[in-house]
Amino acid sequence: MRIHLSGVQFRCLFLIAILLPAGVLAWVAGQIWLAAHWYYSSNPALWLKAATLEPDNPSYWERLGLYEQWDLRNGDLRQAATYLEQATKANPGSDQLWMELASVYENMGEGARAKQSYEKAQLAHPISAEVAWRYGSFLLRQADVGSGFAQIRRALTITPALTSSAIAECWKASPNIEVILNFALPPRPDYYLAAITFLITEKQLDAALAVWNRLLTLKKRIEMAQASPLTNAFIDQNRVHEAHQIWTQALELTGRPQQQNDNGSIVFNGGFEYQPANAGFDWREQGVQGVSYALDTVVAHSGKQSLRIVFDGSSNLDFTYLQYIPVQPRHLYHFSAYLRTESITTDSGLRFLINDPFHPDKIQILTPNIVGTTPWIPVNAEILTDSDTDLIVIALRRIPSWKFDNKLSGTAWFDDVELVPAEDVPKVSSR
Repeated sequence: MRIHLSGVQFRCLFLIAILLPAGVLAWVAGQIWLAAHWYYSSNPALWLKAATLEPDNPSYWERLGLYEQWDLRNGDLRQAATYLEQATKANPGSDQLWMELASVYENMGEGARAKQSYEKAQLAHPISAEVAWRYGSFLLRQADVGSGFAQIRRALTITPALTSSAIAECWKASPNIEVILNFALPPRPDYYLAAITFLITEKQLDAALAVWNRLLTLKKRIEMAQASPLTNAFIDQNRVHEAHQIWTQALELTGRPQQQNDNGSIVFNGGFEYQPANAGFDWREQGVQGVSYALDTVVAHSGKQSLRIVFDGSSNLDFTYLQYIPVQPRHLYHFSAYLRTESITTDSGLRFLINDPFHPDKIQILTPNIVGTTPWIPVNAEILTDSDTDLIVIALRRIPSWKFDNKLSGTAWFDDVELVPAEDVPKVSSR
């Protein structure tokens, strides 16, 4: 299209048509620039001028609201609410703005308005774990436990990483584990295991056991490293019967081999025919430098393998390799094991220590010291438990040497560790 500008009037109109929009755009751009300039200053009065100049920009109102909310000396919560209300009007689809407004309302003691703001935040972002989490935490603070747990559960379904924090929050609001299990935790092993970990830390073993029992109903495979902390916690509290029951259930749940001792021995995995769990009622390593462990399929007293322990000669070791064993009070047991050594140095070598970890004055048996190089040596002892002994420890032990040349090196193997109740001890040993 060709425009004819031969007349002065037409030329003036054309110029106005060009300059007027350009002027409007320049005016708008100038306002935007000036508002942004004020916004990025450190003067709250200029922030307000920026918000007044650009009332549709929610960021300006949000900054004013947060400033009033967190200014501990001169802040005004009602003014903060006013500013944040303006922000939500400018951007009603922002879940963050609604949650900030809800926080101010809560601090003002206006719980109903805070709840409405959280609901609007959830409408704005219905799949947000943060919204559900903050809304749930607010409801718990308002003593609305049922609704709060429902929101916490919603948050966990979206973001399982919140589980540990959620358990702590729920337990603080209502230390009723059955309610937490029913309404806050989704029925999955990872949620239940996180709850068990938290409750162990809080020394709430009965509640942890309730979660464990709920976990069993899921019939889902877990790892022994996940199951063993609960067994260990009950052992540490000398709750031996419950600990052993949990251990038996954990073996089944983790798919590990069950105890099979045809000779009546109550030592678990006494022949080292499978990898020790390093927990519960299986063999445990005591983490010290200068020693390494491995199953040896070449050297064994019987069966397919034994446990080989190598000492690298770097330190004067205080060494223990142990197993906790449930026993009957006032009962006689026969202990036996086989030990083989190669080039074990120093005057303090290897021996077995058997004691009651909770009543060490009642049972304390230390077998003879073995050093140097030896073939398979049988080690035997008789143990009579006391009236209050429910648990003993069998440990391969090395006590630090007092001599100058005291760094332990060499290799040891042990195998066929047995603890047999007296009535089951054969009259004539087959070995």
